[in-house]
Amino acid sequence: MAQQQRESRQQTAERDRSEQDAERNRDWADDAAEARTADDPRAMAPRDAGGRPSQGKPI
Repeated sequence: MAQQQRESRQQTAERDRSEQDAERNRDWADDAAEARTADDPRAMAPRDAGGRPSQGKPI
């Protein structure tokens, strides 16, 4: 009985960890794929202050 509870807790912890990893690994392309219309701001690549497409912080 105790072993089943341990295995159940372990499986739950692994599932939670994988869900957290998936959320952490999301990027702008995932958001763009979920956007429903072209005017949704998530449908565009991130932009820098000058309005140019950007992939991250400037060097």
